[in-house]
Amino acid sequence: MEKEDETTHEDDWIKGVEMNSIDHKITSKEQQHYTVLSESDIKRHQDADIKQVSCVLLISIVFSCLLLVHHEWSVLKVQEVWFDDEERVRKAVGLLKQHKPRVGFPNSKTLTCEICLDVVLCDKVRSASCDHLYCIDCWKKYVDTSINDGPNKCLKLRCPKPFCDAAVGGDMIRELASESQRNKYDQFLFRSYVENNKKVKWCPAPDCGYAVSYEADGVRSNSDVTCLCYHSFCWSCGEEAHSPVDCEIAKHWIMKNDYESSENSAWILANTKPCPKCKKPIEKIDGYVHMECMCGFQFCWLCLRKWSNCCYNCIHFPYKDIYKKEVKRNMVSDYLDDCTHYFESWTRTNLIRKDALNHLKHLMNGGHTKRLSMLYQRSEDDFEFIEAAWQQVIECIRVLKWIYTYRFYLPKSEQAKIEFLGYSQREAKTVLETLCYCTDKELSEFLHASEPKNTFDDFRLKLMKLTNVSKTYFENLVRALENGLTNVQVKKYGVSGLKRRLREIGESSTGMKKRNRNINLN
Repeated sequence: MEKEDETTHEDDWIKGVEMNSIDHKITSKEQQHYTVLSESDIKRHQDADIKQVSCVLLISIVFSCLLLVHHEWSVLKVQEVWFDDEERVRKAVGLLKQHKPRVGFPNSKTLTCEICLDVVLCDKVRSASCDHLYCIDCWKKYVDTSINDGPNKCLKLRCPKPFCDAAVGGDMIRELASESQRNKYDQFLFRSYVENNKKVKWCPAPDCGYAVSYEADGVRSNSDVTCLCYHSFCWSCGEEAHSPVDCEIAKHWIMKNDYESSENSAWILANTKPCPKCKKPIEKIDGYVHMECMCGFQFCWLCLRKWSNCCYNCIHFPYKDIYKKEVKRNMVSDYLDDCTHYFESWTRTNLIRKDALNHLKHLMNGGHTKRLSMLYQRSEDDFEFIEAAWQQVIECIRVLKWIYTYRFYLPKSEQAKIEFLGYSQREAKTVLETLCYCTDKELSEFLHASEPKNTFDDFRLKLMKLTNVSKTYFENLVRALENGLTNVQVKKYGVSGLKRRLREIGESSTGMKKRNRNINLN
């Protein structure tokens, strides 16, 4: 009976949400500001850009390729600089007017190579567009050496003649290079389209061969992208996707929590004091200031003097310096308590996200959708909603993970925002739990069924709605957090917001690192 009540409440909640439209492809690819490219896609885009420049500027394919390499594969930039000053561009790239390499001299049978000084037949020499002729053997060694030197050398290769800037095109390099070196050169050229292109980047996930083409529109506050391998990362900084926090805070958070040993030292600083005699750290666990070390030395916790010389005198006659140090110590202790709490929550949520990601990969690689397609006699496209739902689960968990970071950097004076954020977190978890129950428990009944179920279409529509509801809720939540929760009324609201909190913590961390140098941890 209890289960029926939960189901009824869940259905009512779903029906209460106004849906603008329901598309079986919930990923909203038509609204994406990026495109995931396979190797064949990259090659196709590269060839298309080369042909476009060649046709517009009326130059050869070889020269077009050299121009694009020189200008980081920006078609627009090539066209702008070319029509602005063609001669200057030709000189910078090494494109001479005579672009067909010469092969020997028509009135001579032999020629002396200026590199090896051997006399060779004219049909055994080559030149770039500058007509500086060298024997094929020397050219081959020159080309192979340039390829071994890497893409920065071979993709912008010039004539070996001193002070000659004539470019050596890809057609000549491929003719003279060995097969292995030729393949290496082609790979350099292929990868340069991504690595030197400001609009394309490789997916940073290990062993992933996809790239992402990104179109910035100046409207979105974050630049999170998701590869076809399911890895999400920030286009701007290359780290994992971290909205609703910005790149600066995410970088600070990751770096800070990488220094585990430094944090341990900071904890010792905040919660212990060295024995004045043996220098070993001691933690005070009660309210007494009369301390006794394991070495037998008794001292005052506040002033660190020998107890017989103090005997509560520093309490009755307080020293300003002592209490200033205690205030600073308490601030560091509070900071570390907050850091530990939110980092543990961040780490725990990250592990949950990894489990969900592994489950999605197992689901997609295990042939489950293909089996459902055969069971219900439908196209596999009709089951894309399962992948979309699990991707949304992973995205929701990711957002919740970074909300812990957002909360850590939120200034404590902005209590109204803190309370609102806590409420939003609870609501977000409720949305996520509902979606998880549907994608995990309810979906498993259909995945393991031996025959078709009549309720499948109802379940499909329900899961699609839940996915859209969750997507809309978390997108709105992220947008509100990125905007600084400006609609929340806050007392004593500072102008710098999260940035001010970041500076405060940065100063505290700097102070801790400086003091750590004086701590004897042995």
